[in-house]
Amino acid sequence: MKKIIKTLVYALAGCTILLLSNCQKKNINPKPVSPVDSNQVQVMYPLSQSKNDGTNTYVYKYEYDKDNNLVKYARTDNVVTCNVGTSQVDLNVNEYNSFKELVHVSTTSFLYNLVGLPDKPVNIYKTAPTQVTYTYIDKDVASGVSKTKPGGLWQFENNKEGLPLKSITADGGGFNYNYRYDDKGNLATAEFVRLSGVRVGEMYQRITFTGFDDKPSPFSAIRYYWVASYPQGYIPEFALAYCKNNPKQIVTEIYDQVKNALVKYQQDDLAYVYNDKGYPTQITINTSYFTGLNTHYVTTYNYSYQ
Repeated sequence: MKKIIKTLVYALAGCTILLLSNCQKKNINPKPVSPVDSNQVQVMYPLSQSKNDGTNTYVYKYEYDKDNNLVKYARTDNVVTCNVGTSQVDLNVNEYNSFKELVHVSTTSFLYNLVGLPDKPVNIYKTAPTQVTYTYIDKDVASGVSKTKPGGLWQFENNKEGLPLKSITADGGGFNYNYRYDDKGNLATAEFVRLSGVRVGEMYQRITFTGFDDKPSPFSAIRYYWVASYPQGYIPEFALAYCKNNPKQIVTEIYDQVKNALVKYQQDDLAYVYNDKGYPTQITINTSYFTGLNTHYVTTYNYSYQ
């Protein structure tokens, strides 16, 4: 249950996507805007992020080009590497055996463009895309054999600031994600709807951000970071990708078949330590679960910047 949102990511692999005519009528070329106001804050970019869940610590390093566009982020244990290009993002995951030998490599490639222009990739540093096509390649290192797995397509309806109001795919196991923002550009709610099954068209999960501080969030200076980090799987990933400020509390609800209603499943309470520019150098997340046995976890993130 702890990883319920991660199923949103795994669900991508099972989709054979249809082109959606309703997406083609929306704003496909929003005017680019600065993620943060450089006149009010001194813009900073993360160099490292460490995550400690009480058992393991994972450290990510971030690299930028001369224009401060994110071009790469990678875990220092070489398990995850993501290369960010102007129109394509390649996520590489390495698997090692108990002898620390590389045995398997998987690559997911995301190609971004505008709806109706499939042969014209969009520059994600300048314009928010309205469509992404993804493909999978798995390679067994011992045999050298690579296999391509079915990919798919998602489309986005964006607001004038280039943030998605809706992401949608349609097939036998498709989903529709709806996003709403507050007047400061922070994600207020994310609602997840199934496009098949008994409750087709009904919401099965909702994330609500109940309050924010007035400081810039760690990745707020990176233009269209939501694209570079797509698809988001865990609740903190949604906060980092879609919030300009730092959320104080996040509440997650899931559909309960017995009660025939959304019930509170998870609550994340966040506390921050800031540097002299107002950016978080440490985020402590206290997570409580309310289904079954009430359990509690603490996760700590630490950041350095350039």
